[in-house]
Amino acid sequence: MDPILLLSSLLLMAFGLIGVGVAEPGLLPNHLLRIAVALAALVLGLLLPPERLLRHARLLLLVILGLLLVVLFMGDGPGGVRRWFYLGPLAFQPSELAKVVLVYYLASFVGRKGNDYPIAGAAALVGLTAGLVLVEPDFATALFLVTLAGLLFILAGVPWRRLIMVSLAGGIALAPFSGIYLARFRYVSERFASFLDYLQGEANPAQTAYQVLQAQKALILAGLFGQGPSGNLPHLPEAHNDMVFASVVFATGWLGGFMVLLLYFLIFARGLSLALRLSGPLGLVALGLTLYLTLQAALNIGVTVGFLPVTGVPLPLVSYGGSSLLVSGFAVGVMMRLAREASRKEVGPWSS
Repeated sequence: MDPILLLSSLLLMAFGLIGVGVAEPGLLPNHLLRIAVALAALVLGLLLPPERLLRHARLLLLVILGLLLVVLFMGDGPGGVRRWFYLGPLAFQPSELAKVVLVYYLASFVGRKGNDYPIAGAAALVGLTAGLVLVEPDFATALFLVTLAGLLFILAGVPWRRLIMVSLAGGIALAPFSGIYLARFRYVSERFASFLDYLQGEANPAQTAYQVLQAQKALILAGLFGQGPSGNLPHLPEAHNDMVFASVVFATGWLGGFMVLLLYFLIFARGLSLALRLSGPLGLVALGLTLYLTLQAALNIGVTVGFLPVTGVPLPLVSYGGSSLLVSGFAVGVMMRLAREASRKEVGPWSS
């Protein structure tokens, strides 16, 4: 068991409790339930042999593709989107689980075929997964899945010529449908246009830039030590979920915000160390899960401080979103299991 990974994750969950508490006190009981589920998922990730998941990675991806297809017809969500299955007080979002399953599939693929094998088939499955998420619609998560897959291919050593050819083929295939997609789901182009207006100082504070400006206001009002859990947080849409970092900083101050960044850095450092200590597909799993947790955290925080356009991507281990907590908890558990496997391999020859 890796104490740094465990302690970092528990502290991030504790910061999440503070952020949700200052944003929406009435949601604290539900958030405690979600944290309990996330801790159960962490234990499950710690108990499951990673090799078994790798052996069944293709089947797991097919299951995820089935869930993503079913949610388009039977799912629910605000504003007509179809992203969630509702299970009593909990809501399950298959696209969150797709992030981890995709890591396992790509690690298994490279482990079986090598890094100089044609990747057209694997890339097509990545594109199909992202495409189903895209039409929910969830542009940010679809883009994150493609980015995560691309980074894993690059870090696995797949030749650039294959990556470039697959990227060009994907771009050519999608180009005829981009206009139709943007016309149907106007929020995508509107968010980018609003972000450009914000960067140029031309955004209307009462409309397009309201959420970002309110988040920045909360960050500034926090001060060094914060306003405490009972502070009067400025009105901020999604302060318990997508913008929870602003709520955490408002309550705990800039020192608390620095602690959150430090905890993600520790997870990144431990994950990178694991990837270097493990060989083959297990090393790629460690690397992929590390990228999933820390890259998504960087995106969420970048949106909150105004560096990136609004995406709706939750903050792993911190945001109120139940699916995100569940999957990020499981990812941490897997990384802790991989740390134990790495330690066994390192001491094995000496123990004999």
